[in-house]
Amino acid sequence: MSAEFRIAQRMAGHVTIVSVSGALLYDGATRQLRETITGAVAAGARAILLDLEQVTFLDSGGVGLLVAMFRHVTRRGGQLKLLRPSPAVRRVLGISHLTGVFDIFDDEADALLNLSGPVV
Repeated sequence: MSAEFRIAQRMAGHVTIVSVSGALLYDGATRQLRETITGAVAAGARAILLDLEQVTFLDSGGVGLLVAMFRHVTRRGGQLKLLRPSPAVRRVLGISHLTGVFDIFDDEADALLNLSGPVV
């Protein structure tokens, strides 16, 4: 059985870093992550880095949520980028042909540097 689903949020300058651990499934997990990201955007966040290193499983509902949150953030003038997707996440993103949609970083410093440009 997968570890309990958890979300942690922190700031690095103007970048909101959301770290996810456990299985990202269409259930309470996707609802929790949706509320976290939409809440951050509503509070003014425009640069969001989603750390997926500790995600153990990603189903189609989780993929749909990632796409929906990407659209939600970018339609409001922001950026959502992925950090250190786990092998399970990378596999699903590859199968779904989404690796070209998301900017994916393996190093937090590189991702923060990329997000440090002017955010409108």
